[in-house]
Amino acid sequence: MAKKVIVIGSGPGGYPAALRLKELGAEVSIVEAWDFGGTCLNRGCIPSKAFLDTGHRVHAFEGLRKLLKDGSGVNFSAAMLDWEKVKARRADVIARLRGSLEKLFQAKKIEVLRGRAAFSAPGEITIKGPEGEVKRTFDAAILAAGTRPSFPPPFRDYQDQLTDSDRIFDLPKLPKSLLIVGGGVIGLEFACFFNSIGVEVAVLELLPDILTGEDPQVTRAVRSSFEKRGIKFHLGKKTVKISVDGAVKTVELEDGTRLQAEEILVGAGRAADLTGMGLETIGLAWDRRGVKADPQMRTAVPDVYAVGDVNGISLLAHSASRQGEIAAENILGASHAFDEAIVPKCVYSWPEVGSVGLNKAQAEAKGLQVKTARSFYLGIGKAVATDETEGFAQLVFDASDETVLGAQIVGGPATELIHVLALAVKLKLKRKDLREIIYAHPTMAEAIHEALLK
Repeated sequence: MAKKVIVIGSGPGGYPAALRLKELGAEVSIVEAWDFGGTCLNRGCIPSKAFLDTGHRVHAFEGLRKLLKDGSGVNFSAAMLDWEKVKARRADVIARLRGSLEKLFQAKKIEVLRGRAAFSAPGEITIKGPEGEVKRTFDAAILAAGTRPSFPPPFRDYQDQLTDSDRIFDLPKLPKSLLIVGGGVIGLEFACFFNSIGVEVAVLELLPDILTGEDPQVTRAVRSSFEKRGIKFHLGKKTVKISVDGAVKTVELEDGTRLQAEEILVGAGRAADLTGMGLETIGLAWDRRGVKADPQMRTAVPDVYAVGDVNGISLLAHSASRQGEIAAENILGASHAFDEAIVPKCVYSWPEVGSVGLNKAQAEAKGLQVKTARSFYLGIGKAVATDETEGFAQLVFDASDETVLGAQIVGGPATELIHVLALAVKLKLKRKDLREIIYAHPTMAEAIHEALLK
């Protein structure tokens, strides 16, 4: 008899889990309280990339100006963008992808239950939806409920008057100035976009630098690029006071600095909110970081698994997808484990950032003797020909046998190129293995080859 599995959440952790379960012969139902596709599709990865693409187009046009004839009459500027059309394009992208996903589930005959799920007893959940209350029993459950934007103090007291990474897409009008709280991936991508379309942008980060955990060479390159475009950074400073006076919002820092903006975007991370899901009914503890799960995605409660942001292991959509597949396979008898070491970390700003595995400091902290090799796009033919010379490729090797431990790429199509090096980390390839690959010329991937030659 097929196992009955309930998946709670249809985001990048939940829907791959449901598809894999169905493929392996389980009887599967998926529950969604909001929009099918979860945060990633509706309020995160996809809409932000639609915005960033708009910014890229503006950025590319600005770069084209120097090739235009004098007096050509082309007077395009970012100020000419129609904010409503920018938002409508984003909404169209979401609708198309969500529609495709829903049709896939219909074709696979996977039951989709709309409403809020709560564990009502061991092996049972209750779904409260628009058509009333439905109960389902299960042999196993996958919790893929995701997270929500977090408002640290003192911003928490003003969250109704501020915006976050969910609500930023629906601003009624484009602000003249924007203060972004948080120098991580979320904050930097929005900083890049809004700056490109003419908004005055400043980034406030409590820690000493942006992109915590990245190699210092990476953070230095990104910060320098942003600053050249007029984005201001306030690093290592605590906010002590906030005030809102009509269209002006003011933040006061611990050193007395006062920052003002029309809008404040709080992008200081995300937190789990599992209130009302009945986890106490089955004896499953949680906090703002979510539910603890082991590398096999198992929680402390037998036959209940947790994947994606809700387990706090790796807050990335592609990590959630792989975790969902692992949970599905393990429910049906496998014994797979999630390997965080091979997860590509990406920032889709310009310059782009892609990293995988260990950087130099992380490797040395593990007691390893390492060496690095780096090449700059300034010396790469394709980069010079396409005017994309900002950035570098860097590889980290074990000094004893030159096994690839990690890599960092800044600039060019870094988020695409990093997969080559993720494979190298996964397979424990050595420098000589990567050198034997023939890199097409001219390509941006030659930056990897040039680094290997150093």
